[in-house]
Amino acid sequence: MRLFSYEELTQRVGRFQIRLAEQKVGAALLTANSDLFYFTGSVQRGLLVVPAEGTAVYFVRKHLDRARRESPLTVEPFETEQVRGFLVPYSTIGFAADVTTVAERDFLAAKVLPARATLTDISLPLALTKMIKSPAEIAFIEQAAAINRAVHCYAREAFRPGMRDLDLQVAIESYARRELGHPGSFRLRGPQMEGAISLVVTGESALEATYTDFPIGGRGLSPAVAQGASGEVIERYFVVDFIGAHHGYSADSTRTYFIGKPPENIACIYGELCSFLDKVVSFVTPGITGEEAWNYATSLVGACSWQDGFMGLDAKVKFLGHGIGGEVNQLPVIAAKQKTSFENGMTIAIEPKVFVPGWGIIGVENTYVMEKGRLRSLTGEMEPIEEMTLTK
Repeated sequence: MRLFSYEELTQRVGRFQIRLAEQKVGAALLTANSDLFYFTGSVQRGLLVVPAEGTAVYFVRKHLDRARRESPLTVEPFETEQVRGFLVPYSTIGFAADVTTVAERDFLAAKVLPARATLTDISLPLALTKMIKSPAEIAFIEQAAAINRAVHCYAREAFRPGMRDLDLQVAIESYARRELGHPGSFRLRGPQMEGAISLVVTGESALEATYTDFPIGGRGLSPAVAQGASGEVIERYFVVDFIGAHHGYSADSTRTYFIGKPPENIACIYGELCSFLDKVVSFVTPGITGEEAWNYATSLVGACSWQDGFMGLDAKVKFLGHGIGGEVNQLPVIAAKQKTSFENGMTIAIEPKVFVPGWGIIGVENTYVMEKGRLRSLTGEMEPIEEMTLTK
């Protein structure tokens, strides 16, 4: 199966080549699955060489025939002498330091690089290249988002009184895979980044902080998997944070469900949080930087009674939104010191969460695409609290 045309992939390569030339990098060596897939349409084990000018070549260890079926680019068997020979004209060669192990870097330096060539990090030019999505990519993200919408509807149907958070998580993940075609996995960028396709949390155990750089941590079942569902019985509410996926592209959304009519203060927070999300979405337009969006959002939070619980209690995360696509954590980011400006073609998940001591978490999130100068939600609009209130 070929997911992308030759024209689509060479356009991606071309945008990356412009950034390599700007950095005065002769060629880039890419080995991470997400990078291979982005540029070749395949994830067979190997090495993609992208020169700043000329034709990219995918050198494959395993499996060569499959790579040739899946990718329309030039695919060759991986032989160190052939790769080194291809790189001879270049003195500065880039690699993705954010996902390359020391052992792999040492291998490239010792076995692949020609004499006198040096390695330099091209993680940022690579991330900036992936930031603007093509129509083909947006179509896959939209299909992933359709899975999110279906899952959140199903969560209402799947809930039963006395159910544990873990039981509900199993039910919705099974539904997503069995009925919706979810592959059961997604990609995160960087070392030590891991997570399930859903986080289902409830009660005060949801407030427990953990190591992940996600707004919701949760107690989890064990210190070995220190996040998410803890096996607690759902009594007052539950939160579902779900990653839809389709052909390697993801969408991210969160919904909070209430069991019976929630207390007035909780209902008020939910309404204000939905309104807050709408205001941030309206503010984010082309030319606005991630830092400007963050400053605007935090200025709104400063006037809210729940400001102390915004994005955590004693372990707050430092962002409000993250780019999403072939990896869940891409550029742009809504956070302090983020100077990247929003442009048409970007996709971003915006996810405000409020932590309420003695209660738990109230969270909302949607994935958006910027088109015609505005953010459009791919995962649906926020529902009024009446729709999110289930019968006890």
